[in-house]
Amino acid sequence: MLKSLELAGKRAIIRLIAALMPKGAEGERPDWRARRWRVLFLRHDRIGDMILTTGILRAIAKACPTIELDVLASPINAPILRVEPYVHEVVVARTKKPLSWPGTFRALRRRKYDAVIDCMVTAPSLTTLLLMLASGARYRIGVAQRGNDFAYTLRVPPRETAEHIVDKLGALLAAFGLQPTALDLRPRVQLTAAERERGERAWRGDVGETDDRPPSGPRLLVNVSAGRPRTQWPDDRFAQVIRDARASARTSEIVVISSPRDRDRAAVIAAEGGARLVRDEGIRDAMAIVAAADVVFTADTSIAHAATAFGKPAVVLYSSDYARVWGPYETDGRALESTTGDVAGITAEEASRALLARFASRPAR
Repeated sequence: MLKSLELAGKRAIIRLIAALMPKGAEGERPDWRARRWRVLFLRHDRIGDMILTTGILRAIAKACPTIELDVLASPINAPILRVEPYVHEVVVARTKKPLSWPGTFRALRRRKYDAVIDCMVTAPSLTTLLLMLASGARYRIGVAQRGNDFAYTLRVPPRETAEHIVDKLGALLAAFGLQPTALDLRPRVQLTAAERERGERAWRGDVGETDDRPPSGPRLLVNVSAGRPRTQWPDDRFAQVIRDARASARTSEIVVISSPRDRDRAAVIAAEGGARLVRDEGIRDAMAIVAAADVVFTADTSIAHAATAFGKPAVVLYSSDYARVWGPYETDGRALESTTGDVAGITAEEASRALLARFASRPAR
């Protein structure tokens, strides 16, 4: 009964939003070369989602020199775009805090956006609908047949044969006269020189000072944290995979990272496996460590997508039927998929075999 009431309430809100949506631009297609256009892309969710969208954002921003692209981000994923040259401004919205909504609405209206883009290409989002309405943009762009057609003035057809989320997002490019199959949509993230140097120092074990000693062997980065229960892998299996990698390549450098809440268990895993724990200082610091790695081993989380963004070979653990949508994108990655609803269905032996196939082939530094 409670679920039915919740759905009925959402439908009522959606009907109200539909009534409030301006209809003046219905069916119009903007001439992107005619003048300057302020465009807002809504991406107010997770870190990994933002990383995987960077290729799409890059293509939109470069579609025409008259487009000025802003991105509405969440507090956790906004740092991904900190130094991206194609993004004009990152607008941070705390959508999970209702008291912040009036301020967000006012901030969006002040910017006078011409067009707003819905990032939800697989399922509709009530939050995104409210943000589209709040933006006041004349043109509202989204993928058709996903439940929000009433909200868009410009509906683009879905890419029905696309499986990976990057390719699904590529459908949005049709609104700008672009053909996604002709573009490089691979996720990429820019790092500053200081961030890259910090990543190198983390691998050398001298985070606080400069050290010019050459590394001795291939670098394996192991991330032990994951955001969802289905992507949590047992600690003893992480330790076993690290031991197997060490036995295969004794000169290898193996570093373990984790989210702050998992530091204690990460320290135990590193000690039991014979690796070194590095305490990163946030997502950009973690990405710098990924960028300096040779191979990455992780469950399905933002670190897996960071490996894709930096073109790093990765072995990533997935629960059943997730790899085809969220797996490594156009890089030398191996998706290990469990036959169950969580990654605990993958054994340490399976993971070690997949990892060593990539790790052992990497050249010594």
